[in-house]
Amino acid sequence: QAQAAERLNLLLITSDDMSCDSVGVYGCKLKDTTPNMDRLASQSLRFNHAFVQVGNCMPSRNVMYSGRYPHNNRVEGFYQIKDPDYPVLADLMKAAGYFTGIRGKVAHSTPYSPYPAWDVVLDTLPDGAPAHVKNVASYRISAEQGIAAAKKAGKPFYLNLNISDPHKPFYNEGVRPDPNVPSRVFTAAEVPVPGFLPDDPAVREELALYYSSVRRGDDCLGGILRALDDSGEAARTVIVFLSDHGMPLPFAKTQLYFHSTRTPWMVHWPGVTKPGTVDNRHLISAVDMLPTLLDIFG
Repeated sequence: QAQAAERLNLLLITSDDMSCDSVGVYGCKLKDTTPNMDRLASQSLRFNHAFVQVGNCMPSRNVMYSGRYPHNNRVEGFYQIKDPDYPVLADLMKAAGYFTGIRGKVAHSTPYSPYPAWDVVLDTLPDGAPAHVKNVASYRISAEQGIAAAKKAGKPFYLNLNISDPHKPFYNEGVRPDPNVPSRVFTAAEVPVPGFLPDDPAVREELALYYSSVRRGDDCLGGILRALDDSGEAARTVIVFLSDHGMPLPFAKTQLYFHSTRTPWMVHWPGVTKPGTVDNRHLISAVDMLPTLLDIFG
């Protein structure tokens, strides 16, 4: 326990299908979309020129966690690679004595699933019920569960918490009212329309649902960060936050355009990164995430 207390934790948080310029500090033209992301940015080093490799979830995430391009890790689509000849981040952190846990995107975050390197999959709530991927409160509960399990094991933690929003279905996209209501709901009249989409009433309606889902994802992030603060582990936890690729609309998701691959990337490393720092100089890439994290954690 004493040894664990001297080691850094890793809290790696992703959003799903969120464009970089949907975040307030990244120049979102719609006010108040992401107060929690903006707050995290004010405490972190924020990269303005950060990119992922792929506009699809599973191959993009497997680049992050293997340090290999899709043609080298063989995860080029949505299928299982049962015989990987390389380790991924969960393997390496577990081998180094870390407690490993994941919430959400479980089958998309490793070459195959179930993957043996996870000590816990946090997709089930303490009462045994499945954690709904769009439920804000459940993300705080999952973070609390993961941190508590690591403490019980006497180990530092590596938690990969993957927020489902703003992946489709968007908030209230369907015939039934959505019980998972964001802290703010945006209207079609107020949303900005990106230049690669027509300014059409139907497009605006969908963008209003998208931005409301961005806000709900931000609510989820707020819950995770509150759980970390309440745990007493924040002062020795490295936080990495980014999106796996752009919004799930034409010319963004599944493509390799600017809006497809640019990601909001923030790093909070207590005592090392300076609050509110913005890196406008360096181009950084998700393929370099794994080796960089290995350097940070020795």
